[in-house]
Amino acid sequence: MATLAQLQQAYANPNVRKMLDLIAASEGSKYGYNTLFGNQQFSNLSAHPNIKKEFKQTDGTTNYTTAAGRYQFLNSTWNNIAKQYGFRDFSPKAQDLGAIALIAGRGALNDVMNGNYKSAIQKLGKEWASLPTSPYDQGKRSWDFVNSHLGQNVGDGFSPEFVPKGMMTKSQEQYQPEFVPKDAMAQSYQPEFVQDDPQPKEYQPELVPTELLAKEHQDMPLQEPVAQQQANLQQNPVEQNNQFQPEFVPNSMLAQS
Repeated sequence: MATLAQLQQAYANPNVRKMLDLIAASEGSKYGYNTLFGNQQFSNLSAHPNIKKEFKQTDGTTNYTTAAGRYQFLNSTWNNIAKQYGFRDFSPKAQDLGAIALIAGRGALNDVMNGNYKSAIQKLGKEWASLPTSPYDQGKRSWDFVNSHLGQNVGDGFSPEFVPKGMMTKSQEQYQPEFVPKDAMAQSYQPEFVQDDPQPKEYQPELVPTELLAKEHQDMPLQEPVAQQQANLQQNPVEQNNQFQPEFVPNSMLAQS
């Protein structure tokens, strides 16, 4: 336990005063040293007011608290501190030294004095329910709130909660693809690419010997070559001009329609 002289010496440290300001802001002490739980004001600082207030926890449970002052001391907590250090009132100075005593009691005073705020806040979550490390079912501040009031990034921002995989339901588990060794996979179709011929060749018909033709193909008359047909037409022009010539009939011979 820190001595009263050590508490007074710590109060002179600017890091300690900055931490006290953060705690007061986290607790939402609207009226400073005269704040009752729920941001109501009281005026008599001769002693802890010890007024019980009802409130709802974040889990819906109804609870009661006697929190009061800049650092929202419970009446039982304050009585213990006042007895240890001989505080005879609930004055601002007594409240400041009492808050430092609680910080020291959680083993965080050296962290605060050295500016190691993150380590200190991790230790103080059980003392002040408004800090982001608090385990209680009450509203708490975020690390962003802490960073903003301290003027530096001491927290991690959003801190996800990790759950052991065995405790997760099937629907909560993310899809994990199954990797198959390459040599165990079925061979997929690989198209064969044919290299283009830079000089495509003309079509060359395949000549089939006559004796390999089917019987019905052998019986078919071979078509006379075109050159021979043209020669025959020149020798027999009559055949070339032997086109259809209509026969004209006198009009008088036509049957009357």
